[in-house]
Amino acid sequence: MAKRRSNMYGKKRKINYGRIILLVALLILLIFIGLNIFRRNDYTSKIEEVLNSEIVGIAGTISNISGVDTNVYSNNGISYTNQNDGIKKINSFDVTFPSDLQKTNTVKLLLEKLAEVQEYELVSNLPKKENGYYWLDVNFLVEDNLLIFKNSDDYNFDLYYDIEDEKIYVKEKYYDEFSKKNNNLKLKGYKADEELKNLILELAND
Repeated sequence: MAKRRSNMYGKKRKINYGRIILLVALLILLIFIGLNIFRRNDYTSKIEEVLNSEIVGIAGTISNISGVDTNVYSNNGISYTNQNDGIKKINSFDVTFPSDLQKTNTVKLLLEKLAEVQEYELVSNLPKKENGYYWLDVNFLVEDNLLIFKNSDDYNFDLYYDIEDEKIYVKEKYYDEFSKKNNNLKLKGYKADEELKNLILELAND
C-alpha cells in the first residue's frame, strides 16, 4: 500500500495587513496620549519647549495698552477677548519678512532670558495704569517628529510688561488662547533686569 505523501510546505497563510496597521495606529495613539499626560503645562516651561523645537515661523505684535484683561468671554457660542481694547500703539513683526529678522531674533532672546529670571510675585489681575503696559503677543509655528510622522503645532504666548514697575507677567499655565480655563489662572510676575527691559523697549520703540 502506497504511503500518502505529506505536503512539506503546507498552505501559505495570508497576512492581515489591516490588523497590523490598526495595532500600529493604536500604539502611536497610546504613546501620544502618554506624552500629553506627562507633559508639563507650566507657561514658562512651554516657552522653553517651543524654543528647543524646530521653529519654522514667528509672527506677532507688541502694543502699548492702558490695561490688561486676560479673560475669555462667550457670546452665542463664540469665544472672544477684550485684549485689543485700549491699544495706544502697535508694532508688528513676521519672520517671513527679511526686514523683521532682527525683531524676531529679539523676541526669541527675550523669551530665553525670561526663563533665567526669578519669579517675583503671583497676582490675580493687572489694573489700569497711567503709563500702562507693553503687551507682547507672539505666535510660533514649530515642527516636530512623532515616530515616522512630521507634525506642525501653533503656539501663542502673551507677555505683559508693567512700564512703571518694570515687571513682566505671564500666565501660570499654558492653554489655548480662547480656553475658558484661562479665567481661573493667576499671572506670574518677574522683575525685569536691565537686559530684559532693553529688549522690550527695543521692540516697542522700533
